Amino acid sequence: MPTPVGHALGGLAVYVGTQKDRKDWTLLGATLVAALLPDLDLAIGPFAGRSYHHYFTHSLGFTALFAAIVYWTMRRMGRTAPGQDAGVISTGYLSHIILDLLTKDTTPPFGVQLLWPFSDAFFISTVSVFSDVWRGGLTVLFGLHNWLAMGREILVLVPVVGLLWWLRRRRAQLE
Repeated sequence: MPTPVGHALGGLAVYVGTQKDRKDWTLLGATLVAALLPDLDLAIGPFAGRSYHHYFTHSLGFTALFAAIVYWTMRRMGRTAPGQDAGVISTGYLSHIILDLLTKDTTPPFGVQLLWPFSDAFFISTVSVFSDVWRGGLTVLFGLHNWLAMGREILVLVPVVGLLWWLRRRRAQLE
């Protein structure tokens, strides 16, 4: 799994790539939070007595449920374009799953439970763009391996965000 920095950059890429000229800080914040949310399944493990990481919260089925909840929330908040907002925020959530699919996974079960609730199978890309993140005590979590993994995420994703920002500015100039 990528670090929170990598997932936040994925959410930022979604926001930058989907917006024209408007700066909507609420939408940006919600998209960044959504890009981090699937990893809340890490909090289930201590209560359940086993790890649930990369299970149902990393699935297309849960993403659809999340999108419906976000749409309902946006409508209740009186947002002018709740469907568009829900689409952006849910795509931020989906970016997390895509990045996890593209990450080297060294902890079983390998991959994500992509097709839950229709299948319990785990899926992972044959191409690993990102390094795995070691979990454990603080010395492991903040160790050199994880810093290098985060550096790789930054090297890959910051140019993507920059390109999307440039394309957005270019599109705005042509309109």
